[in-house]
Amino acid sequence: MTDTLPAAQWRVDLEDYVSVLEVSPLCHQAVAGSLGGDVVLVDTADGSATALERHEMGALSGAWSPDGGCMAVGGQDGHVRIYDHAGVPAGAVAVSAWATALAWSPEAPVLAIGAGRRLVIVDQEGGILHDFDDQPSTVTAVAWSSDGTRVGAAAYGGVNWHDVVGPRRGRRRRFNWQGSLLALVLSPDGKWACAGAQDSTVQLWKLWSGSELSMSGYPSKIERLAFSDDSRWLAVACMGELTAWDFSGSGPAGTAPAASSGHDEHIEDLAWGPSGAYIATGGGDGRTIVWAAPTRAGQKLSPAAVVESDASTSRLRWVSAGHLLVGRADGGVVRLPV
Repeated sequence: MTDTLPAAQWRVDLEDYVSVLEVSPLCHQAVAGSLGGDVVLVDTADGSATALERHEMGALSGAWSPDGGCMAVGGQDGHVRIYDHAGVPAGAVAVSAWATALAWSPEAPVLAIGAGRRLVIVDQEGGILHDFDDQPSTVTAVAWSSDGTRVGAAAYGGVNWHDVVGPRRGRRRRFNWQGSLLALVLSPDGKWACAGAQDSTVQLWKLWSGSELSMSGYPSKIERLAFSDDSRWLAVACMGELTAWDFSGSGPAGTAPAASSGHDEHIEDLAWGPSGAYIATGGGDGRTIVWAAPTRAGQKLSPAAVVESDASTSRLRWVSAGHLLVGRADGGVVRLPV
């Protein structure tokens, strides 16, 4: 496979489509996995890789703890494996269904797992702390509140919020939506929960009033969305278009998003740069594009860099203000200067 300038600084080859790519908080390491089942821990500086235990039916999810002390990988084999920062096994949990979603608490070494109709909360050794096995449908995404007291599970019909810490422990709250939710993110300032939906909308709820807002007009389902670190912008990928909604002031109601159209095929992944000055997108067309972040609602986004490849981009993550890790459909993981 070929890259146009800038050239990849190194490449690690997995055996199949790169389905997992997560970078540690300090950006020194990354865990990568493929639909073929192999999983590796990669040094982001030089590309040296250490093999971790395989998920024979494919790796589906990955996450690092906020302090970078441990990571977790979930697979289609119904197992989640937990490692320390050096890749030494620390624990494992069998969840009896595809482990499609993982998220570490921001306040404690506690991991939320979405698997089938279960939301399972475990410690860093895999010990089960809570097992909410009565979710209304298959869990597609999980997210923690900014204070680590609540964890949400998105599925068909809405988001179930579970209080797992503090005086409300054991209570539940539900944000209803009559459709299938595919992605869930919370703004870093703790004010908004946003979900991508099968019905081509983005659903928003104010935390914790539950006030609801829907943003429609997209041509297809929404699977990729992410907040900027300052909580001002929500980036949304749909087909080949990137949009960014302005959450400053009273929120995006009544405004038009900033928008781009630089991909010929669907966007597979997106990520904000560490300074918030750029957004990166990767698509089925083999393009990795870096966009200058918007400054106002409704503006046209401009590409700052474009990297072409013969292989589709499947996952991407920033490792510095000027470098990206890119996973591809051909199994390659490369580091690109942008």
